[in-house]
Amino acid sequence: MLTENRPLFSSSSAGIRYVCVHDRAGVHMALRAAGLAEYGGCVGLLSPPGAVAYMGVGWWHALMNDAAESARQPFVHVLDCDSSPAGALMALRCGQQTAILRPQNPQYETIRALYAQEKATLLPQRPPSFNLIMPLSAISSLVGYFAHGYCQHQHPENNVPDTRQKKDCSP
Repeated sequence: MLTENRPLFSSSSAGIRYVCVHDRAGVHMALRAAGLAEYGGCVGLLSPPGAVAYMGVGWWHALMNDAAESARQPFVHVLDCDSSPAGALMALRCGQQTAILRPQNPQYETIRALYAQEKATLLPQRPPSFNLIMPLSAISSLVGYFAHGYCQHQHPENNVPDTRQKKDCSP
């Protein structure tokens, strides 16, 4: 199994390029594009914002298990729980090792402590990512992202990467 459901930021996330995926086709396209780009780093598969509330933990794990069966390179995955501490807790109980929970939530510190106790990671915000919105007429933009690191620091209203120039994607 090539998926690495482990804490992402224990050492460095510099070698991870994230792609926000919405379905099975998007997952396979992201992994295929990384292979076509001969990307040597780790692929980060990121759920849509707040996905735990409307798609669920079971959906995410089924999608990641399906990806693991056919993946040819390692990847990590992150489930976005938005502001749902119950969703983040359910994800942890189901084995999710990295999730996102907004720190404005009153239970954030409690949930973060539970993640730390399980040696899992709770992120306070989404990492910069390529938002794979279908239909994508050509895979070239995604290959370019893996090959050249085109990225943006996301603005909540604009999740589409600006590929006009290379940008620093460090957090």
